[in-house]
Amino acid sequence: MKLKLISLLLLLVSFRLAAQDKSQGDVILYDGTWRELELPEGIYYLPELTEAYSIEKLANFPQVYQFQKAKGSVPTYWAGGRPYWFRIELKNTTNMIQDLLVHLHLSLYDNVEFYVVEKKQVIDHQTLNWKIPQQNRRIKHRDFIFPTTIQPRQEVAYYIKLRKNFGSISFPLTIWEKNTFDYYYPTKDHFGWGFISGIFLFVFFVSVLLSLVFNEKLYLYYGIYVLAALCFIYTMQGYFIRVYGDGSFGVEGDKVRYIATMLLMICNILFIRSYLRWDLLKNQLFQWYSNFFIISFSLLIVISLIDNLIFNNYLFNTFTTSITFLVSLGFSIPPFFVFGTTIYCIYINHFKKDATYYLLANLPVFFVAFYSGLSTYEFLPGSYLAGIDFFVIAFLIEIIALSGMLAYRVKIMQSISENLLIEKNLIQQQRTQAVLEAEERERIRIARDLHDGIGQTLAAARMTLGNFMSQKKIESPEMHNSLDLLEDSIKEIREISHNMMPSSLTKFGLSSALKQFTNKINAAGKLEIELQIVGFKERFDEKIELMLYRIVQEIISNIIKHAEAKKVNIELVRHDDELILIIEDDGCGFDTANTENHGIGLKNIATRVEYLNGNVNFDSSIGRGTSVVIEIPLNLN
Repeated sequence: MKLKLISLLLLLVSFRLAAQDKSQGDVILYDGTWRELELPEGIYYLPELTEAYSIEKLANFPQVYQFQKAKGSVPTYWAGGRPYWFRIELKNTTNMIQDLLVHLHLSLYDNVEFYVVEKKQVIDHQTLNWKIPQQNRRIKHRDFIFPTTIQPRQEVAYYIKLRKNFGSISFPLTIWEKNTFDYYYPTKDHFGWGFISGIFLFVFFVSVLLSLVFNEKLYLYYGIYVLAALCFIYTMQGYFIRVYGDGSFGVEGDKVRYIATMLLMICNILFIRSYLRWDLLKNQLFQWYSNFFIISFSLLIVISLIDNLIFNNYLFNTFTTSITFLVSLGFSIPPFFVFGTTIYCIYINHFKKDATYYLLANLPVFFVAFYSGLSTYEFLPGSYLAGIDFFVIAFLIEIIALSGMLAYRVKIMQSISENLLIEKNLIQQQRTQAVLEAEERERIRIARDLHDGIGQTLAAARMTLGNFMSQKKIESPEMHNSLDLLEDSIKEIREISHNMMPSSLTKFGLSSALKQFTNKINAAGKLEIELQIVGFKERFDEKIELMLYRIVQEIISNIIKHAEAKKVNIELVRHDDELILIIEDDGCGFDTANTENHGIGLKNIATRVEYLNGNVNFDSSIGRGTSVVIEIPLNLN
């Protein structure tokens, strides 16, 4: 029994010693085969809790300052303004000297100190922070990159001290061979982020253009949201690092990222409430809540600017912990609010299809933001999932999906606009048809009234007067003149009646009616008309014949009244799919650019041509006559 207890005790001691040895660090072996090593195993961390640690103490008394092994592919810790130390042990197992780069994929730390320790002695010390311009760094890059050289068979420990006054500390790390970094990384980095920026900017400009074309705020909000997302990514990546130091934006350092985040949330709320029409919801709380968040974030932005420009960051430096907590809490609530509102819209069938589409498109962004928030507060281990690369991928998925949905909306709007235009044209055509048909009915009524009413009355009067003169044997010249006037009036009424509704048009068709009409004009001797009709083998629709006849009447009437012409050529040609009417005169012409010359006659012609879905072109100028070309499509089906 005693032997078993002693064995168990020795086993526990050995585990404890093994754990202590493990806490001293896993040595990373460089064997010359790897070109880059992303976040290698064997990273240990130590927060400064009650005192400021020096590198000498940490290197010489490892049994006192015990580092803990970091968890997650990207260790993340809620710093609360405390510095964090990280340690990596590396051994060169080759017989060659190797230049390495220790690359921290972030650019917003307030201070980073890099130490190289060999046998408890500091052999190199480098310091960087976001205020140091890129051109003054040993490796000119927006991220924190520390060059170091490792000798053959040399074993060293890298100590990295990170200090960030605001928010959490994240530790995405890569160890590069310098030659590999110089050859591979800058080109890939610039090409990748240039391509991503191009996509975001293209979507932004197209959205703004659509908002101007359709006068729709939704596309403007979407474009601004995409631009805000790009600014958020840029600040996370440190692309604005050159203007952080001089405070060109009115703020500096890590606060720029938080302001970019707040702008992104404001734009997201503006877009989603326009996209899902929250103004139509019966529950007005959504409008009030969204306004509350927009106003709150706007006030925080203004306060940040005032604090930096006027109070020299007094509020920020004095209440760092409280501000960090409130801002982090503020960042957490709006995404859940937007996500929950979208689910509510789906539940009540309010723009259900659009809400479902947005929910699916926003899932990657929501997941990455949710995971990032939990890892920030150390509820979950830090991961590349919370990194900017996955944020970019999530935003790209969302933007591509939403752009497809908005493009579908554009197509629907175009279809609606086309249908409205067709319906408007149809209504206009129906109105024109009704007016013209009413006009023709009125012409027929007047022609009948003239012929059957006044004409018959005058004929009866002439007959009565003639019989009276015959019975009384009256040979008065005045009476004979009266009979002649009555006869002329009867003929004129018949002529007017015939012109208003020519019987030849209804009986024999357009070709015969036009020939009879031009023959009468020629017989009067006032105007010489030459008529050519080509391709007429059969009659057309009654409406087409009537409208063309009226058009010719109107044009000839205008020529007689205004053109002072002596000769007119009329050509009416039928093709397979259209009728072409050409009327030319040698009159005085008119200025087609002067709208005052466009009297009722020209408007009547244009109306009738429009009724037939045709085109009319007036070619004229002062002193050279007029040419009218009319094209009427034929629907043979």
